[in-house]
Amino acid sequence: MKRIKRVVSVAFVVMLAFVLAACGGNAGGSASSSAAGADASAGTSAAQSSELGGKPWTTTVVAGNLPASRPEAKDDMYTHYAYDYITAHQEGAGGNALEDHNSEFRDAVTAVIEDNSKTGHDLEQLRILYSQAGDAKKLEELGLSEVKPYLDRIDAVKSLDEMNALLSASDFPFSPFITAVVKTNDTRATNMVGLYPNFLYSNAILTGGAPYQDTEDPTAQQAAQASLSAAVLYTGFDLEALGMDNASIADANAQLMEFEKQHGKSLESNGTYVKKDFGEMAKDARAFVFTLDELCALCPSFPMRETLANMKKDKSEKYLVSRPWLEAFGKTWNAENLDSIKLMAKAKVLAETRCYRGEPVSKESAEMLAQISAASSSNAYKACDSINTFAQVLAKTYVDESLPASAKERLTNLSQQLINTYKDLVGNTSWLGDESKQRIIEKLDHMALNVLEPTGGYFDYSGLELKPTDQGGTPLANYLTCKQYRYDCEAKMIGQPASVSAGWFYVEPTIANAFYDYEGNSINIMPGIVTSLLYTDGMPDEKLLSGIGFTVGHEISHGFDYQGAQMDAYGQPNPVFTDEDVSKFVDKTTKLAQYYSGIELMPGMMADGQNIVAEANADLCGMHAALEIAGKSENFDYNEFFNNMSNVFVQVVPAQTFPILAMDTHPLNNLRINVNAQMFDPIYDKLGVKEGDVMYLAPDKRIVVWGPKA
Repeated sequence: MKRIKRVVSVAFVVMLAFVLAACGGNAGGSASSSAAGADASAGTSAAQSSELGGKPWTTTVVAGNLPASRPEAKDDMYTHYAYDYITAHQEGAGGNALEDHNSEFRDAVTAVIEDNSKTGHDLEQLRILYSQAGDAKKLEELGLSEVKPYLDRIDAVKSLDEMNALLSASDFPFSPFITAVVKTNDTRATNMVGLYPNFLYSNAILTGGAPYQDTEDPTAQQAAQASLSAAVLYTGFDLEALGMDNASIADANAQLMEFEKQHGKSLESNGTYVKKDFGEMAKDARAFVFTLDELCALCPSFPMRETLANMKKDKSEKYLVSRPWLEAFGKTWNAENLDSIKLMAKAKVLAETRCYRGEPVSKESAEMLAQISAASSSNAYKACDSINTFAQVLAKTYVDESLPASAKERLTNLSQQLINTYKDLVGNTSWLGDESKQRIIEKLDHMALNVLEPTGGYFDYSGLELKPTDQGGTPLANYLTCKQYRYDCEAKMIGQPASVSAGWFYVEPTIANAFYDYEGNSINIMPGIVTSLLYTDGMPDEKLLSGIGFTVGHEISHGFDYQGAQMDAYGQPNPVFTDEDVSKFVDKTTKLAQYYSGIELMPGMMADGQNIVAEANADLCGMHAALEIAGKSENFDYNEFFNNMSNVFVQVVPAQTFPILAMDTHPLNNLRINVNAQMFDPIYDKLGVKEGDVMYLAPDKRIVVWGPKA
């Protein structure tokens, strides 16, 4: 689910950029002293950036590296088209076009929530929580009063057995260490349960396991330092709410990080999977399915069975889980780590209840929280925009009330057109053997499309009843009621015929994202991404193809990358490439990785082609598919196509955040446009790029994966 990770990445970078800008480059008084190291190194990056003077192809996603004048498209296509946006976002936290437009979604659904003429059971229940979470005075009065009994129970634990008993208790409504969700591992079978780590940062830090790994690479160290320093920001606010001073918070954060590193060092860093051979990956894929008895045996010290029972996830015939993660988790769950386990449990409970309790923090912290909240969304909205509360209602409301009726049909037709284009390209790929072609086309034929809603529909909230304030209801009590209702809904799905839209029930459909689900072999277009930037009724083909078309084409390609190629048409671990064709595919992607690795991002910092090759390959194939469709349109405006694409994916970040961005598995946004455009005929045939121009790439150097020219 690489694209899901990307959304977390974008949000994290935006938050970090805002905080660094607001705090003058410091991640806040509650963060550990390690932030100072990140800030010092960031100053060097800023200086380097300003010295570049907008050199063509050196990244213009970094503020301070803007050319004095707009470069010509033949030299730097991305910067040429996105120059106005980049110019307008050179100060402060920078900007991100996709994030900018996400406010359209929030504004639209907020207007419906606050319009009492709009009625219905789901909206009425949502409004109860929305009103309570938006009552700042009442939240301040409540403070930690409702959460404190749970925290006190954690504090009272004196042994690992007592901690296990607490996590097993039916009246302890939190699972601080694991997340369990409905998954589909075989689209011809039934739904099962997937397990994931629920530590503070290991499931959110944008660089995967990289911050936990020991490395002598200074760039990696810098990025890891910046990631971890910023990640403790909100935890610091939570711990301050407990009455801890800055020194104690710093010590607590250091303790949490050291505990988490015991687990995190077992996590694969970004790019690790692309370095494995296909045989090893296929073997790994087959080793991810276990029975409940096997789960308990792999992690004997943790109350797995009881914890899953509390989440109503103990009736699954099979469980999908990473063996390395589970075994590493089992090793950390010991008496020696009891103090850290207790601290982590408290931090997770505080984090989960953040929108549903008061924030008794210092004036300085309260002001910073207000600034951060104002830069994103209100507490009332955030309280409802959760998989445990009403994210599905928000998404459905947006589709029903704000999008034209034609949106689903047009986006579905576009997605199917892209799938058919892939089939044509694969069928005409000379290096690919007939057996591999057949398997890939079979997978494309069975690729499900979940466009703007999950197949089978959203959760049915008709049985949910929350308590209004005048009946004794509180935000936290109603949140826990919503959470339990979600568990009830998911419990009904376990063991039922496989749902190709299972991913919609553990990811908020309000996010600005589309993604490919390996297990369900499905393309998923979330309502949150369908803003005016990517879709309007009557949008011309040039804009539709260069935005959402490129995005969907990118996601389709993930079905055949290093990871997706291990799964067949039904989500089973059966590779789609024959052994002979694997080597040819690897040769293609290796050349792409090598090309990226030759691009200098900053003085002395080269792109890591091996790290980004899976996403770079998806970009390449996504643009190829979009351009294939464009080539069949009469009078297609390629200038507008590349103009719109550049302005859809334009991004500007402060120099402080750049080391983190450079470690992401996606290429930098300027390279996503320029590198891929170089590979295809339209910039030469239609836009006049010729030898001697910076955008020019000799025909024998161009890389194409599918089709007759591959």
